[in-house]
Amino acid sequence: METASLIQEPQKKQKLNEEQDIDGNSKCLVNLPEEVLRHIISFLPIEDAVRTSVLSKRWEYLWASIPNLDFERPLPAKRMLLMNFVERVLCLRDFSDIKRFTLHCAVLHDASRVNTWISAAVRHNVQELYIDLDNFKRTFSLPHCLFTCKTLTSLHLDMPDILKLPATICFSNLKVLTIANITFWDEYLTQQLFSGLPVLEKLELQECSWEGLKNVKISAPKLYSLSIYEFSMENSSCYGDGCHVMIFGGALKEFYYSGKLFCDYCLYNLFSLIKATIDLITDNINMHITSNRVYKLLMGLSNVKYLTLSWEVVEALTYAAELLPRIPMFNNLMDLELNFWSVDLNCAALLKILQNSPLIKTLNFCEGITLPLDSEKDDWILNPVPPCFLSHLKCIKVGKYEGYEKELFAIKILLKYALVLDDIVITCLEHFAGNLEKLENPYKQLIGLPKGSQNCKIILE
Repeated sequence: METASLIQEPQKKQKLNEEQDIDGNSKCLVNLPEEVLRHIISFLPIEDAVRTSVLSKRWEYLWASIPNLDFERPLPAKRMLLMNFVERVLCLRDFSDIKRFTLHCAVLHDASRVNTWISAAVRHNVQELYIDLDNFKRTFSLPHCLFTCKTLTSLHLDMPDILKLPATICFSNLKVLTIANITFWDEYLTQQLFSGLPVLEKLELQECSWEGLKNVKISAPKLYSLSIYEFSMENSSCYGDGCHVMIFGGALKEFYYSGKLFCDYCLYNLFSLIKATIDLITDNINMHITSNRVYKLLMGLSNVKYLTLSWEVVEALTYAAELLPRIPMFNNLMDLELNFWSVDLNCAALLKILQNSPLIKTLNFCEGITLPLDSEKDDWILNPVPPCFLSHLKCIKVGKYEGYEKELFAIKILLKYALVLDDIVITCLEHFAGNLEKLENPYKQLIGLPKGSQNCKIILE
């Protein structure tokens, strides 16, 4: 990157013909109002925006007030060029506000410089701040002014390091917060962070470590979306006695979890919850701990309307038979999506969830469904019949159908007991659907199956 030289040694300016009209009617670009020109060049990468300074005297410092400054990671050999370029851009900037500031770089021994730049963005009333830092050679602490920035509405913070927090934390206007690869160390200050978010609406935690923490409470009165991702084996050292994370979300509408449940997540007062997903990944180690954590998560999601579960969620519950009688009632659940390969309809945990979900209207087996062929009788399957099958279940979706007998057997059971079903939509695998001979016979078999609902249509896709 050679953009630093554009500021230090400007090329000879080329005058534009300010008298010339474009197409003989409209004014030339240079005669547009400055705010329009500034808006136009704000769409350029910062390096190209700086290059516009050579166009004419009027353009010389227009770039110095563009609202968005995005500095992306350079090749290692050009790191110092980026560092110097950032420095010059911020030094020559006018007093106008910064809307978005992005900084992605290796810190090495330049922690003080990086902090100076972040502080400069705060002084310019930054609204959206994206900080992605790594490769620290010394102890690093973000500037304290960041944690009391009144103009900040969106903050993305990604750095594989311990987050050192100041005593005073208040993001009075922060609505979107993403924290990635950070280790929370001080329990009291971490609690201060998650208590200083009065207008936060969206929170995302990616690969964060709660090492050494016992209890943390996340309480944001306007939070409507919460996403948590944790897969890193670096977190597994605290698996057995992981942090107890309490989430209070009276306004929460969306919850997403994907990972290995290294921590104990407990959700409270989720009365407004609409959509939730639990995508659990396990290695069949510490399954008793995992089972209990899955159970606690489900307890907190009992008011949800749309729920997606991975196979590992159901499998984990199966490992702890003592928990099955305590699975909560899902009295608001209307749409249940089972996002795992070939659901076994005879799974005790799945049947218990169906029993406890009386209002399900749509049941989606995304990756297919099956039932063991060695079952001599089918009367005991779905017995007692889940209440939703008798009064509310209108649509069943089955994905990745291949026409095997065990798949047909499972669908037969569903059709038999779903008394108010309108549609069963069966999506065939591509190689299967492309072979008409293979498709014709299973379709005839499906059409011939007895149905508990006279209005049911079988749709093969």
